[in-house]
Amino acid sequence: MQFNRKVFFTDWSARTNLSLTPERQAAVTALLDLIEADPGFAQIREIAYFLATVRWESNHTFAPIKEKRFNSQTRPREWASQNVYWQTGFYGRGLVQITWEVNYRKASKKLAGMQFKLNSGSQLTLTADSLVQQPDLTMELSIAYAIGARGMREGWFTGKKLSDYIKPSEAPDYAGARRIINGVDRKDEIAAMAAQFELLLRAAASA
Repeated sequence: MQFNRKVFFTDWSARTNLSLTPERQAAVTALLDLIEADPGFAQIREIAYFLATVRWESNHTFAPIKEKRFNSQTRPREWASQNVYWQTGFYGRGLVQITWEVNYRKASKKLAGMQFKLNSGSQLTLTADSLVQQPDLTMELSIAYAIGARGMREGWFTGKKLSDYIKPSEAPDYAGARRIINGVDRKDEIAAMAAQFELLLRAAASA
């Protein structure tokens, strides 16, 4: 599946209500490059929901980020909940913010043996414990993308996967699809984002 970049970005600001900064355009372009090279995505609606999830989880940057630490004085309950895994070093990183050692280990095992091009341009073949030994590898775009895309398609995070909510010839359940990542948190907002991306992607695919 190929997408015309000029067409895709023409209506970006109007559809997404996000300014098209050079950094944001570069990040989204890099994602589209990876999506086009990924045979695992067969439906535009799957891609639309993936992009919507990345937008939300990356704080609208569309690039891998590290989880923001809550303030222990102003948000003590959230800080305490977060601290359980934060102190181990396995806090949220990447495009979909995986947390806890068990999830880093799962992703590492799933991707073991695969070769990735790092941001520096060098190549790295992951082992079954690479992401446990070096959690910051999840900040590498190619690895973060593989975790996000495959994880959402295969149900790594909650057991729910894209095909549970997005099926051929049926209206997509974009709101329900939030369960792939995080229950129903912000489900309607992310569903609206997915609908916006679907329109952009369809226009760019037909151009």
